[in-house]
Amino acid sequence: MKLNTITLLLAVFVLASVQAQTLKTPPINWNDSTRDVYIDNELDRDAQVLTASSPSRLALISKRLESALVLNVTEQTVSTIPKDAFQFEPDRTTATSDAPMQVVGKFTRIDGPVYFFSASGKPILIRAHPGVTGEMSLTKLWETVPVWRSVMMNYQPNANAVSEIKNSDKETKVTLAFGTWCPDSKNYVPRLLKAINNAASDKIQLTLIGIDNQFREPVALVQPLAITNVPTVIVERGGREIGRIVETPASDTIEEDLAAILNGKRLIHNGRSERGPRIASGVYSYRGRNGKEAGSESWELFTTSEAGFLIHSRITSGDFSTEVLHRVDANRRPAFAEVTKVRGADRERTRFSIDGNTLTARTRGSVSGVISQTLEVPAQFFLSSPAVAAQGFVQSSNSGKYQISTYPTPLEFDNATAMLLPAACDTGNEETLKVPAGEFRVRHIKRRIGKEVSEWWVDVKLGIPVKGQSAGTDYLLMTIETAAK
Repeated sequence: MKLNTITLLLAVFVLASVQAQTLKTPPINWNDSTRDVYIDNELDRDAQVLTASSPSRLALISKRLESALVLNVTEQTVSTIPKDAFQFEPDRTTATSDAPMQVVGKFTRIDGPVYFFSASGKPILIRAHPGVTGEMSLTKLWETVPVWRSVMMNYQPNANAVSEIKNSDKETKVTLAFGTWCPDSKNYVPRLLKAINNAASDKIQLTLIGIDNQFREPVALVQPLAITNVPTVIVERGGREIGRIVETPASDTIEEDLAAILNGKRLIHNGRSERGPRIASGVYSYRGRNGKEAGSESWELFTTSEAGFLIHSRITSGDFSTEVLHRVDANRRPAFAEVTKVRGADRERTRFSIDGNTLTARTRGSVSGVISQTLEVPAQFFLSSPAVAAQGFVQSSNSGKYQISTYPTPLEFDNATAMLLPAACDTGNEETLKVPAGEFRVRHIKRRIGKEVSEWWVDVKLGIPVKGQSAGTDYLLMTIETAAK
């Protein structure tokens, strides 16, 4: 395969000559990183790229080069190092090196993580791997990402899970949607393939589908299958989905998740967000103004390593379910949120990340497709997620009136993103309130966002609402359990 832009790049590329010098370095730990490597204008699928940090480095190992090459990203230098200096683990996903490197030149960095230089008289370009898309065979998969085959060959799957997969006696279609660019896919897909191969069940029909790194291709499958993250494993019987695994397994291994789905067991995933000890958990009842129950929310409150808090909530209302992960830092400033909505075959996941004063929302789903939004946010702002348990995550807890910028995350499928709006808050003094879960010392907070007015009675110790009223719905804390001190 040729890369047409190489010829153009050569016209403007000037290799900086530097005096050859030998650099002695302490042992370096390397991790495999899937990239596209072009050597002498041809794509080299057998080439392996490794990355290391402190300082940031890339290493290139190829049969078409006599030595391995190391790029120091900070200094923009290219060095040579013997290939046998890399001591690989059996699956070739990690390695260490402990050998001096000789600086032989510099590279040019083009348009982000694209690196261009020359070695042994050959132009070399390293860029991000966008992903091979569409249905593919195992042979095509191994040709694209050879390291994945090493992962599979060196993995020993859970024997009980393999036995359960083998003993499943119903015709089943298993679709593996993944990104050849994705580290999670590299970690889990080869392991599941090994387990399915060991089970050798003629009842399982396996389909492999590659997804690009923008979640736009193949367009005929990404949205209809509601692929929000990769890898996604979709399990079907009789044309009906009976379960799926999204991104990471709920069990210790991905094959245990597949075995559980085949046996009709319900999986509960706790999400990927880092968390410390659990300090409380409970259940809310959602009720209409007529007192009739309209849904429920089970939640857990955790501490985090940054001295903040994490709420994990699962909300159900009829056939509509929402899962929320909502994290704040020690000052109760939003740090991260993830909202996953499911209704029947419709599925949508939005992740909100906050980097300094920039909020980025990325949505993928069967209704909205792929949407990305970036907003500038002030030092103090409130992310209002669908979780009632997180409605107390406001930076100001003092009594009195104040305003705070608020991002109200959409509750339904009709809108994937929102805008930053001012919220007028009126916080009262402490009072005692009795609800089904018990008696609590609370602060009464009245909040107005646009025309919407909500009221919350927030426990002063945990910062969790014990009662709320919003948009015609009442919320009552029915049970609570706190960790023993």
